[in-house]
Amino acid sequence: MRRIRAFNPLGMILALLLLSPVVQAQHTHGILTPGVTFPQDDAVLIDPPRMITMSFRVDVRLLKLALYTADEQWIDIGFSYDPGSMSHSFVYPIPFQLPDSEYYIARWSVTDDRRGLMNGEFKFAFGPGALPPSESIANRVSDREEILPDTGAYVGTPR
Repeated sequence: MRRIRAFNPLGMILALLLLSPVVQAQHTHGILTPGVTFPQDDAVLIDPPRMITMSFRVDVRLLKLALYTADEQWIDIGFSYDPGSMSHSFVYPIPFQLPDSEYYIARWSVTDDRRGLMNGEFKFAFGPGALPPSESIANRVSDREEILPDTGAYVGTPR
């Protein structure tokens, strides 16, 4: 006797979802994000960092590592792309005094040549009175003035 399996729509939906590019992309992003950075994201250090380090879960090709001040001024840390270099760990020394800034932003881009391109950033601050970058950003007050159109006065009608 031959058995016939019943169609399981829930199983089919689950199988299609697991094979979808969105789920695969989310999995890829986890692999291509640094497991460890120094300074850590949103860290406040006592002294300025002497290096920037990033460690990944797999070997990656570091396409970009750029450092910026809080007002988006680029700080040349001497990074240069090496197309022949793949590693899971990167260390870039900062042999000079960083310019004054409320906080700093390290932006990076990597690929492992199979899963695509991944971009990211981490922020840090240092020194006496420094705040975590997330707090500094949240505390910003805009100097923009809101100008609303004149809509006139609304007068209620007597009942």
